[in-house]
Amino acid sequence: MKRRTTIEIDDALLARARKALGSTTTRATVEEALRRAAERAESEQNDRTAQQRRLLNEMSSFLDLDVLASDEMWR
Repeated sequence: MKRRTTIEIDDALLARARKALGSTTTRATVEEALRRAAERAESEQNDRTAQQRRLLNEMSSFLDLDVLASDEMWR
């Protein structure tokens, strides 16, 4: 699905992005910038999730996760 929209874009910033991305049109530049931003955010989220899983796995050797998850822990 595509959506037509009108936005104000800083010409100097657009020129820098176009050059950096190797794009020839405004549309291609904006789409590539959006694609890269989304991919980067998703990758960073996946990295954080993997890091949290590793930490939890490491912690399990020092903590009793069953106790932490129990009602006894929070009384």
